[in-house]
Formats: sequence, C-alpha cells, structure tokens
Amino acid sequence: MNTAAAGKVYPDVPFRVDPERVRAFRAVFDEPFGVPATFATAAEFMVIPGVVSDPELDLDFSRVLHGSQEYQFLRPLEEDETLTIRSRIDSIREMGGNGFLVLVTDLVEPGGEVVCTARSTLIERAER
Repeated sequence: MNTAAAGKVYPDVPFRVDPERVRAFRAVFDEPFGVPATFATAAEFMVIPGVVSDPELDLDFSRVLHGSQEYQFLRPLEEDETLTIRSRIDSIREMGGNGFLVLVTDLVEPGGEVVCTARSTLIERAER
C-alpha cells in the first residue's frame, strides 16, 4: 500500500436515502421506524470500490481485513433525502508489515453541513 496516498480526497458522489432500501434495513434489524444507524454503510459501499481499486493507493484487496467501523451522527438520516458522500483517506500507517488505512466518509447536506461521519479501518495483511 502506498502511504503517500494518505490525505487523498475522492470525488463527491450523490446519495439518496432510498425509502425502499431503508425498509430493507429496518426489516433486518427489526426496527419499526426511522433510518437505522448502519444505513450509512450503504453510502460507504458506493465509494469503497473506487478507493480499493485506486492505482495510486496500490492496495492488494486480496489481503484486506475489515479492522473497525464507527459512526458519528449530528442528526438522524431522513428517508428520501439526498446527501453528498465525501470520502478521503485520513491516514495510512504500517505496523509489523501490515498496512492500516483509515477511510473517512462524510454524508453532507445540500447546505454543506455534515450529517454523519463514518470511519472505517482496512488492514492490508503483510505478504507471507
């Protein structure tokens, strides 16, 4: 993994909090109403393929493990709203031959306010 890719910002992507997808998430988590917190993962899945296939990053996805996931909400997501996904590589560090990449994904309102920030840590295991 190329540690020089730390700080890279990816192009914005529109994201609709689609009511049908929200209903599917609610069914899985047995939540009767609202948008489940984990729905933010659907936004991440829209940008992660572009990040992991980025030639500048040079990540070997066959050796990647999901290290951690966290969300910070400034307000709940609302069904049928359209937000902007903004992703960036927050940091890349190496320890014991393993690479640790922290991807930060913000969901942003049309007025520019951040609604939710997701932080994902991906671990590229050392070659054997």
